[in-house]
Amino acid sequence: MNTCKATLRILAAHKLYIIIYLVLIGVMMLAVGGSALGAVGGGSDATYTPERAKVAVIDRDGNRGHIASAMRSALSEGNDLVDVADDPETLQQAVASNWVDLIVIIPDGYADRMIASVTTDGATDGTDGTAGTDTKAATAAPTVDTVTSYTSGAGSMASMNVTGFLSMTRTTLIGTHVTAHIPGTNDAAGNADANTNAGATTTDSLPEGTVTGLTLHDLAAAATRASDLARDRRTNPGIRIDHTGESAASSEAKSRAALADGFGGMMKTLLYPLFLAMTVCTALVMGVFGTGEVRRRLIASPQRSSAMGMQRMAALCAFALVVVAAYFVVAFVLMLAMGIDPLTLPPAGVAMTAVSTAVYAMMTVACGFMLGETGCGDTMANGFANVFGLLLLFTSGATFPLDMIPAPMLTIGRMLPSWWYCTSIDDAFGIGTAATGGVDVAGWAASLGLVALFALAFACVGLAVGRIRRSRPASAASPVTRLAEA
Repeated sequence: MNTCKATLRILAAHKLYIIIYLVLIGVMMLAVGGSALGAVGGGSDATYTPERAKVAVIDRDGNRGHIASAMRSALSEGNDLVDVADDPETLQQAVASNWVDLIVIIPDGYADRMIASVTTDGATDGTDGTAGTDTKAATAAPTVDTVTSYTSGAGSMASMNVTGFLSMTRTTLIGTHVTAHIPGTNDAAGNADANTNAGATTTDSLPEGTVTGLTLHDLAAAATRASDLARDRRTNPGIRIDHTGESAASSEAKSRAALADGFGGMMKTLLYPLFLAMTVCTALVMGVFGTGEVRRRLIASPQRSSAMGMQRMAALCAFALVVVAAYFVVAFVLMLAMGIDPLTLPPAGVAMTAVSTAVYAMMTVACGFMLGETGCGDTMANGFANVFGLLLLFTSGATFPLDMIPAPMLTIGRMLPSWWYCTSIDDAFGIGTAATGGVDVAGWAASLGLVALFALAFACVGLAVGRIRRSRPASAASPVTRLAEA
């Protein structure tokens, strides 16, 4: 019992390793691995949310007709507005450096051309708007200048929104100020013609209209109305994913498979913080108990050295299991924060994953025991844990898809315990490398057995090296000789 307490006190004295390796890196890896669960939280009836584009509106028309302000208001729904100076060098740098996804330039005189586009002679000056014309003879709508980023499709989508806003503004401007003229309503013969042709409506028989008295105030009202419609969720509801083509059972199965895949990926990322923390902490504890003065006091103790060694390892293994349990609690809390119920996970898969993580944690303790028995100091243990831990992480398939990993790295990965730890999780949930496409208990047990064999191998190497070092007490004796006067 005293040995267990001493082990815990050593861990508490070096809590910086625990804070950095277990807490900071552990939570970061869980968050990175759990990012794939974000799409699962929406459920099968989730709406599609397009990517938000960064849009800059350059107004060279002085906001005449409130075109610029209304356009910014309309684009603010679903996009992020940024400010860019109207300078050629700044605009070029913004596009080249991808500061923005879309630049909209409203040219000088655009409001006047918008008003003139609904008239025939275009003689209106945009102030009194006295021209009245036939709407069928209106000119084409004016356009604005746009510069779209070549690295993202979000800018192209936002450009379509700009075109839609301007088209809606022009349509609203015409629709709210057109005066219809029905042919034949002002003469007696017209009534007879209307009765004769009542059953044969053609394009030529449709009512004609004129637009008169347009001003910048009218254009501003039309632009504001178009902006309000663009931001109205009842008029423009979100895009929902249609699942009517598949059965409810199929949709539920896909959702469960995606949830299991995301949770399994999140658990795979734990291999790195677990290896860092438990390897360094175990090597540190073994190094403290292996120093000259402490080792001689333990040898002089009436209790057997093997029994005290078993107590130390039991305390470290218990600490590793507590860490594993804490990681699972954090993972479930993250799922709840994403709106995902952890109870929807397959209980058998979660249980087998917990066993796999516990066995892997025991393997990391055995690796730390081997380092401690070889006499590695803190610096050497940290260096080994970081370098070998990164090798385990990047060859296991936990961070990159297997088809993106070069073949030599895959060969190296299959000779390391991290590969078989990730394979056991795949077999537990029937994901990834699972050969049967479903839960494979036999494959899970075989992969877990290989991880346990790695732990046994590390422990045997540590015991052999430790026995050799203890059989040569001179190598562990203090090099300082103290002279005492009689």
